[in-house]
Amino acid sequence: MERFEEWFVCLDLTSMDDILVGYANFLKSEIKPKKITFIHVIKSTEVADDMVQLFPELQNREDFENVIREDIQGKIDEYFADTPIETNLLIQEGRPTDEIVKTMNEVDPDLVIMGKKSGYSGKGVIPRRIMKYVYSSILFVPETARYQLKKTLVPIDFSSESATAVKLAHELASTKGGSVKAQHIYNYPAQFFPYLPEEEDKEKMHKYLREKKEEFIESYSIPSDVEIVFSLNVEGSKMDQLYDEIIQDQIDMIVAVSKSDKKITSIFREDFTDKMAYYRFGVPLLIKKDKKKHQKFLKNLFG
Repeated sequence: MERFEEWFVCLDLTSMDDILVGYANFLKSEIKPKKITFIHVIKSTEVADDMVQLFPELQNREDFENVIREDIQGKIDEYFADTPIETNLLIQEGRPTDEIVKTMNEVDPDLVIMGKKSGYSGKGVIPRRIMKYVYSSILFVPETARYQLKKTLVPIDFSSESATAVKLAHELASTKGGSVKAQHIYNYPAQFFPYLPEEEDKEKMHKYLREKKEEFIESYSIPSDVEIVFSLNVEGSKMDQLYDEIIQDQIDMIVAVSKSDKKITSIFREDFTDKMAYYRFGVPLLIKKDKKKHQKFLKNLFG
């Protein structure tokens, strides 16, 4: 199993906290971490001061922070008090994205767990910054997450990163007898647009895909029980094709691998995996990163 030994869970004092702590509890039996750090960032001094004014029993800011700590710690203890897993709760103050990124670099976790609310409107700041400026693997958990891993979906492009994602998904699923489906989404060559190709051309395309599949399985020793499917993207976004597969097959988690790029332009460019972080799939999305490669790249870039 991938050595996700240290986790970093981001909380925000909403109902999402119960989901994140509960999902971390479910996942601990699959991955078995050694330490989990939970963090909540108080957005600003003004917010804390306003709360002290609204609740007279809070005499000062320290009382306010103690109330927050007590509330969150109670949720953590409910699941982790009687386990060998070391837990730590941090209460910080400032801009959430800045504090989260800064503290992650100090804690140096293997896995970051964040909520992904259903009302989330699309390309927000937090997942964008987390995806680009954090070298740890990331798990986005939506409000609709199920505490099960019966079916896992991996989007593939036949690369080595795809193979890594498939094997990680297989390790996760096999602990509970679950299954893995690998989905390759393709388009017909541009010369056919806006018309569909003839049957002969379709067969050539299908033959090409079958050969790529066999080469992928053989080159990377893909487990024989992994189902590989092809989805034609006729119109719209490839994300929509991925979402359709999730709904039709009742998928429990998506697993992908972020490609490490040594070029500085990669900070401004978004690949398919980056964009998945902004889409509302309704199921947890695990994005694995090569920690050492991403860490080295970010250190070279930002010092």
